[in-house]
Parts: sequence; C-alpha cells; structure tokens
Amino acid sequence: MMAVVLMGFVGDLLINRDKPGEVFRKMRDVLAAPDILFGNLEGAYTDHPHPAPGMSAMISGRARNLDVFSEVGFSVMSLANNHILDVGSEAMLENRARLRAQGVQTCGAGDCIADARKPAILEKHGLRVALLGYASIFPWGYEAYQNIPGLVPVRAYDTWRSPLPRIHMPGALPISSTVPDPGDMARLKEDIQRAKAQADLVIPTFHWGDQTRPFHLTDHEIRTARFCIDSGADMVVGHHHHAIRGMEWYKGKPILYGLGHFVFDFVLGMTQEELKKFLLELSPDGFWDTSHVVAPREGWPWLPMHEDMRMTMVAWAKASENGVSEIGFLPCRLCPDGSVNPLQLGSDESNELLSYFAKCNTTQRLNGRAVPVSSVSLAGFPTVRVVS
Repeated sequence: MMAVVLMGFVGDLLINRDKPGEVFRKMRDVLAAPDILFGNLEGAYTDHPHPAPGMSAMISGRARNLDVFSEVGFSVMSLANNHILDVGSEAMLENRARLRAQGVQTCGAGDCIADARKPAILEKHGLRVALLGYASIFPWGYEAYQNIPGLVPVRAYDTWRSPLPRIHMPGALPISSTVPDPGDMARLKEDIQRAKAQADLVIPTFHWGDQTRPFHLTDHEIRTARFCIDSGADMVVGHHHHAIRGMEWYKGKPILYGLGHFVFDFVLGMTQEELKKFLLELSPDGFWDTSHVVAPREGWPWLPMHEDMRMTMVAWAKASENGVSEIGFLPCRLCPDGSVNPLQLGSDESNELLSYFAKCNTTQRLNGRAVPVSSVSLAGFPTVRVVS
C-alpha cells in the first residue's frame, strides 16, 4: 500500500515576547497533526543585532524566542524573506545552525548562493519531500553571492504602459507588468530538476507579492508559480502578503499563492506624527491606498494591521509518490493578544474567512474552491478541502 504523508503549511512567523509559547497555546495539537510542518521564519532572532546598512527599522526577536518553533513541531522553515538579514548575516547563519541542531531543516538562505540554493529534504513514511526557498521581495544587498551569505532571489523588473493604446495621455494611471530575470528563472528550473533527482516530491516556496492590496496577485507570482509546475514541481507555496491569497490547481498540481502571516508580534513604535510622515513618504501624492499598511489599530497592540490580516490558516496537503492528491486548510484567527486560534467550521469567524477566501479566488480568476467536506481533521477540528 502506497504511503500517504500529511503536510502542513503556515505563513510568516515573528514571535517577540517574554513567553513565546503562549501564542500557540490553542494550536499545539493542531500543529502536531501533520507529518511535515512548514513555516516562514520572518527575521532572525538575536540579542546582538548588527543592522544592515541604511536599515532604519528591524524585524527581529530576542534570541530565546527561536526555540519555540522546534518545541511546537515545525520540521522545516524557509529563511528567504525580506527581513532575514535585518540584524545581519551572522544572526541569520546562527539561527540556521540552531534550528538544524534542534531538528528543524531550513531552505532559502545560506553562507553563499550555492549553499542557499540547496533543498531541505525530509523523509516520512518512505516518501522524500524536497522544499526550496526563494524571495522576490527583499532590500538590495540581501541576495547571496558566490562568497557572500544571503537569500536566494527570484527577481522581476517592472514595466509600465499606457492604459489606452494609441492615445497619448500623460499622467494617467499606467498598467504595470513585470519581466522575469532570465538568470534567476534558469537557476530556479535547475534547482527544481536537481531536487527532483533527490526526492519524490519537490515544493518551491516563495516570499512574494503586493501586500498593499487585498486579494491581488501580480503577474510575477502567477507566471513564476506556473513556471515551477511546468519545470517539474509538484506544488508551490507562497507567503508575505500578511493577508491570505487564493489557491488553484494548475495542470493537476496545487498552487497556494499566499498563506498570510500565522503569528506576527509587531508592536508599532511610532508616534502619530512619525506615522503621518511615514505614510506621506509611501504615497506623497495619494497615488495608492495605504489602508493595508501598518498603522495603529485600537485594541490590537500586537498586530497594528488591517482587519483582513487577522485571518489566517493552517493549510494541508495529502501526498504520496504519485504527487499531491488533496489540499485544504483549517481556518484560524489571530487574537488581540497576538495568539492564534483554530476555528470551528460553521462559526461566524470561519464563515467570514471562507467568504474572504472565495473573493481571493474569484477576483483573481483562480479555479480553487473551498468545500466543507474533507477527509482531514487537525486535532479534532474539521477542515475544508480546496478543489478545482
């Protein structure tokens, strides 16, 4: 009989508090249910930060907070994100070593580009699963090079064109699109094919997207995800947006475009005047809506973000040597104290999240649909299945 492995996935993880385990107090059994559990380590944990040049604000946590991830069952974490080098490459490499010593594998960053491109390979019930980590959003200089630590980039370059062809109309809102970096795409394909020779399943994961708009997927995300499937990947997982994004089945394989953040201990250290200046710098002419940007939210000291960003999930996938057969998720919600709670299907909060997820798919023309009938429950919590 062919072995079936249950994989779990969550998005960004930032924990910075005196008692880090309290954020998972209602989630421990849920997180223990999958055979493999993936998350994105959003920033390095250190008591001795060495900020990157020009870094005015850092996303980080105290050193002892790192240990909670192995305690609650994470088996693999991506380090490829826009905050992993905020406190220096030494902290990133030290975090990677500590996680691996605790039994948590990592991908997406290393002491040089060749090291960073290596997959994390996990074996469960005889099935070998390779996970790769990449970032498409990060400050300049966070990329790894031949002899320089950093993350694995998958870049694209913005282009702009007039919204109306054959009409000269200066100042009109343009249509934006992106051009992929050919070298990064060639290396991405090479990584997938190399990992395929080492494992039964290959899952690239990406830190990407535009967090300033709900639901929205860039052409870079859709193009890159489908490129991965066309290159031999069995599944693609995205994160970064803070709010969840949609899912689709492409050529019979799943793409989870954005899992949002799962825990995000970010206490906003700005006065009202500093915030006004920050928002003005972001959008000096009011070009775009800043409502989804970080700002004080009354009653939410741990999560000063738009209310959409209080919804999250634990995604799951059932896999065997034949590939991924099913995907789905358990709706969850962040609380004002920063902890995360699982939701019962049928509750008002769960229905709100499922309605939001449906808009993620319909507005972006994705074929994923959540149905409340699933063969998977997590620690007794029923989950939804996402079908084409």
